[in-house]
Amino acid sequence: MRSNRAKRARASLLSVTIVAMALSGCVTTQQDRIGANDGSDACYQYRVALDSTGNYYAEDMLKGAAIGAGAGALTGALAGGNLKSALIGAAAGAAVGTLGGYWNSRMQQGRDQAILGVANDLDTENQNLDRTQVALDQLVNCRRAEIARVKADYKAQRIGKPEAEQRLALIRGQLDKDYAIASGINQNIVKRRDEYLIAADNIEPGAAERIRTKSVAKAQTKKKPVKQTTTASSSQVVQRTNTAFETSERINAATNSIQQIAQKEATLDAV
Repeated sequence: MRSNRAKRARASLLSVTIVAMALSGCVTTQQDRIGANDGSDACYQYRVALDSTGNYYAEDMLKGAAIGAGAGALTGALAGGNLKSALIGAAAGAAVGTLGGYWNSRMQQGRDQAILGVANDLDTENQNLDRTQVALDQLVNCRRAEIARVKADYKAQRIGKPEAEQRLALIRGQLDKDYAIASGINQNIVKRRDEYLIAADNIEPGAAERIRTKSVAKAQTKKKPVKQTTTASSSQVVQRTNTAFETSERINAATNSIQQIAQKEATLDAV
């Protein structure tokens, strides 16, 4: 009995340690990501707004992975009674926590409650995706306005070529930082999107493929109206997942446009 208690105590300590290790390399402060405000960036407020929307996606993804890793470590340690077993268990647990783990955790409540829970989660997801898209669009528009201002000053001969090039170089550096922030957020959005696609496919087989091929709207119009039951909620999940997918595609396109702006627009060659 004492041996089992000691083994469980060691396992608990190992699981906590491993989770801490897993998270320690992922946590950054906002200032680490966006840089200090030295007054030289006219679009800084929009960068802050964009970065702030990313907290939602990053926090939930890390939490799911941490729970999975902790459970895996505990299981591995109990089975093997050593650090190697705990590490193997943690790796397996993290994999479960980040791929299909969302639907599996929802199913612990039963299928009907899982469907309703996913539908509600997607409402929150779509609200946050809308905020991210607005923040990203504002940042991109601000950068383009700054580029246009420099070019207008140059064409009107209010500034010379050296100053124009210096100002555009500064904007290109800012765009590089913008891209790093937006890209990190976008990666987390895609991970979450994949989780919802898995959930939608479990709720309504074939839904993920229809969403990816943009045929879900057509399929929805062919369905007859139904009462507000579990079936109706299944349809809502698919439709809301489709909305999230489409918004994430727009966010991805806007993210990629940042690099194009830096390479093609923020130069005097484009004047």
